[in-house]
Amino acid sequence: MRESKSRWAPRWLLLLTAITMVLAACAGDTGESTTTAESTDTTAGSTDTTAGSTDTTAGSTDTTAASGESYQVALIYPGTADDLSWSNAWFDGAEVAMAANPAISVESVELLNDPAAVVQQGSAFASEGFDLILIAHGAMVEPALTLAQQFPDTQICLAPYNPAEGEEWPANLCWIDVAQHNANFIAGALAAMVSESGHIASLNGFAFPGLTRQPEAFNLGARCVNPDITFTQQYIETWTDTGIAKSAAQAQVAGGADVILSATDSAVFGIIEAAAEADGQVWVVPSYYESQSLDPDHVMTSAIHGLAFASTSIIEQGAGDGFEESEFLDFDAVNDPEINAPLYPNIQEMLSADELAQYEDIVARVRSGEITIPDETVGDPTIGVEGSGATIDPASIGCG
Repeated sequence: MRESKSRWAPRWLLLLTAITMVLAACAGDTGESTTTAESTDTTAGSTDTTAGSTDTTAGSTDTTAASGESYQVALIYPGTADDLSWSNAWFDGAEVAMAANPAISVESVELLNDPAAVVQQGSAFASEGFDLILIAHGAMVEPALTLAQQFPDTQICLAPYNPAEGEEWPANLCWIDVAQHNANFIAGALAAMVSESGHIASLNGFAFPGLTRQPEAFNLGARCVNPDITFTQQYIETWTDTGIAKSAAQAQVAGGADVILSATDSAVFGIIEAAAEADGQVWVVPSYYESQSLDPDHVMTSAIHGLAFASTSIIEQGAGDGFEESEFLDFDAVNDPEINAPLYPNIQEMLSADELAQYEDIVARVRSGEITIPDETVGDPTIGVEGSGATIDPASIGCG
């Protein structure tokens, strides 16, 4: 049986967390259930539901959030609801959906990184009659397919995944692609302007296309500004180990990098600590979530991937008109306003008028679609393989 918990610590504790590298729970008290799952955890617990007054029917899965009924969502992710990263953003989006519609009830399960555990957990939720199982974990394509096939009356959605042209999947399975690497591209452009050494780097969790496109887009965005930029990267095979991340960051700094992208989750705290201890100025770019407060002296920008917006949109769609059969939902910088790499005041002061104008122009052209950032597996070229970003001529995608 899973153990439910609520988040309680005040948000000021996040700054202390960043300084001490102690990962702690840190957000306001909420009414929904957040559950920690171990790899052997197979039982879905019951969730408190709130009756609403909406009258909407989901599509192919025939689920209803009618008057007096709750639209039940199971949200599964690899991190925690308060990690200031990937999972936190999906959780925030669920909270927004619940606040807007009292008929929506969400139970989240965190720290699920084993495919078998995802199938076990999802099966338990489906057996209990949940309307939507939203798996926010791009490495869980096969578990999503398995669940959709085993539970044809339950809507299964997985993010991020961009299916290949002609690929077929069950009617009750929807794929979601949030072009989070759009934010990494913008952050890369800014990194090229800020870097004094001309050497930027990225420390990445695990290598799979939905993740690999992030550092590759970071490099490509930097080359949009400086074609001669030096870029190095390492896959550290962890989302959360701050010690491993810190050691890897120290090695990148020793090699000359002065801007480091974090394409991982709470392991970013180790990267920030390495930057703070470096002899010279080193900047960090955390991903997924607004993170300047972690350390304004070393966080250059945040690659905000628009995940909360996507999470809210998907859950509201399920509780509203529902999903089409085998639907593909695509979010990018054009239609997701949260995708961004904000320009903080202290960084803006470092830029010349020409650099500021160039940065604003790049952001505008990404948002308009004039700069066409490649995706991981669809189109030509693609950036789902390590090193692929370095092979693309920036002018060919609209830079310059």
